[in-house]
Amino acid sequence: MINLFQKLLPRKNHFMGIDIGAYEIKAAEIKIIDGIPEVVSLRRCPASPGVWTDQLDEESLVLALKEIAGPDLKEVITCVGGEKLVSRLIRLPRMSDKEMESAAKFEIEKFVPTPVNQLIIRYVRLDQETEKQKDAPKIKIFIPRTGETKEISGNTEEGQNVLLLAAPAATIYRYHSIFSRAGMVITAVDLKAFALWRVFGRTPGDTTAILDLGSKTSHLVVVQEGLIQFNRLLPAGGEILTGAISEHYGVELQEARQMKEEAAVTLDDQGEPGVSQISRVLKEVLPDITRELRRSLDYCVQENIPAKKLLLCGGTSKLTGLTDYLQDAFELPVDVGIPGVEFSDPATYDPAYAVAIGLALREAGA
Repeated sequence: MINLFQKLLPRKNHFMGIDIGAYEIKAAEIKIIDGIPEVVSLRRCPASPGVWTDQLDEESLVLALKEIAGPDLKEVITCVGGEKLVSRLIRLPRMSDKEMESAAKFEIEKFVPTPVNQLIIRYVRLDQETEKQKDAPKIKIFIPRTGETKEISGNTEEGQNVLLLAAPAATIYRYHSIFSRAGMVITAVDLKAFALWRVFGRTPGDTTAILDLGSKTSHLVVVQEGLIQFNRLLPAGGEILTGAISEHYGVELQEARQMKEEAAVTLDDQGEPGVSQISRVLKEVLPDITRELRRSLDYCVQENIPAKKLLLCGGTSKLTGLTDYLQDAFELPVDVGIPGVEFSDPATYDPAYAVAIGLALREAGA
């Protein structure tokens, strides 16, 4: 009866993804037009101080969300930012959903010091089950927390990739409350990795590394044949470059961020004294980012998922000369990613909005 009632309800055709970053909030609005998702609006505003930290100014964030959402949309999709969300990609035997819930809690306990009863824990199966794996024999696992030994269906040789997610329950409830005070309802809290996958990685093809260059941290997702095979939060972001620009030109950080994104500075050494000088300054700090990226890409090679190309997004990806610099450093084709989605005005796309677009696509069914 409930399913029949739901079918009679008008389908939603209007969605908004909100990406709360350390310094900016970005929103992407998508409508279903003639059955095709289309980005109709991109908006941004400064974030309130202390986002994703215990020093968050809640009232400022409420006001910022009211400003960016507009009057029409009240239901939004967002994601947990900063280091509040812990994710791990692991290999587990095949098992039922109930068995997976127990195994997920057990695995989370290995690398998260917070008691599991204070966490919201989720898991996502990342690949498909084959007929051979369905018939796999039972194996036994021991759950130290309960002292139980359980039999689970699986195969020690042929398992499945599972993405484990854990976030403090207090953080999730806090942000639900903040959005509510802004007049909005969170319909889903997603993971940045999935947002990036929806925008750039769902089409089978060459193994692709997707790098979202945030302010304080960056997200790396490696996709092979349309499936996420690696996901990591890198402890370095574009703020390293912003700081170098700010110090070199003697400007405030906000102005330095604008200079970085508006091609006012460049990595290209064009022979002009001023240009050459800032180019050298930026290249001196870039190894802080490339070092973490190289470590992850080398690990992927060891795991037999070597990236064949690198796609960039995030505000820092607009830095002139960055794609050439990374292409030389990693000997890979490097480009700023272009979303596989329609735009009402193609000229409006900005790679800083990639995550927000991917969040909106979650509920759009695209």
